[in-house]
Amino acid sequence: MSNAIAVIAQNTGASAEDITEVLRGMIISAKAQHGAQATNAELAIVTGVCATYGLNPLVKECAAFVSGGKLSVVVMVDGWYKMVNRRPEFDGVEFDDKFDANGNLASITCRMFIKGRERSVCVTEYMAECRDTKSSVWTKWPARMLRHKAYIQCARMAFGITEIIDDDEASRIAANAPKEKDITPTKSIDWASIQADMAECGDVESLDAACMAIRRTLEGDGLWQQAKDRCILMKSEHINRINSYAVQAEVLEGELVNDDNDVGAEANEMEFE
Repeated sequence: MSNAIAVIAQNTGASAEDITEVLRGMIISAKAQHGAQATNAELAIVTGVCATYGLNPLVKECAAFVSGGKLSVVVMVDGWYKMVNRRPEFDGVEFDDKFDANGNLASITCRMFIKGRERSVCVTEYMAECRDTKSSVWTKWPARMLRHKAYIQCARMAFGITEIIDDDEASRIAANAPKEKDITPTKSIDWASIQADMAECGDVESLDAACMAIRRTLEGDGLWQQAKDRCILMKSEHINRINSYAVQAEVLEGELVNDDNDVGAEANEMEFE
C-alpha cells in the first residue's frame, strides 16, 4: 500500500500523508455512518486503483462508494477520459448518433481505435435502456449522458477495465439498494438521575412538577414510550413515600391514621400526562 501511495503522491505532487488523509476521508464519507472508520484493506483497494490508473483523488477524478457493505471505486467521466488518453495504444475515438422516426436520439455508437489492431472496438448504447427518468442529469442532458455511457462501456471493453464503476452506475446502485441499518448510537435513559429527581420531592405537588419535566425530557429524546411504565411505577413508590411522611406526622400528633393513602399506577399515569 505504501508503494501505491508513493505513486499517487508522485503523480499529484502531494505528500503521502495528504493522500492518505484524503483517501481515508473518501471512504468514511462513503459509509455515511456515525463512527465509521476506513480499514487498511479498504484503503489498499482505493489506493491500488488510483495508482494503477493514474487517478487524482485531490481533484475528485474518483470517489469511494459503499453499498451493501461492499466498497467500490467510482470514476467520474473526466477520469475516464484521462485514463483512456494516457494509454499509449489509444489511437482516437468516433461517435455515431442514430435517431428514430420522430427525430429523437435513439442510440450512440462509440468506436475506439487501438494501435496494432485491425478493427476498432465498437459499443452501442441505447437511450431506451440507459435513460434514467428519475435522474435530473438524464432529464436535462440525455444526449450527453448517453455519449458518456457509450464511451465508458467502450473503454471497458477496449482496455479490460473491471475494477471500477462510473458515477451513473453508482447512482443507480444507491437508488435501488435496500436501506442500511442506522448504527448511530441512541441516547440511553439515565434512571439514576430520574430516581434522584423524584427523591428530592417532599410533597406531591413538587413530585408532579418533577415528573412532568422528566416526561418532557424523555419525549424530546424519543424515549418516553420505552420509559413510561417504569416511570409510573417509580412515581407511585415516591407518592407512597410522601404519604408515609404524613402518616408518621399524624401518629406523632396522636391522631387516627387513615390507611387509604396508596395511589395506584392508573392514577400515577394520569399525573404524568
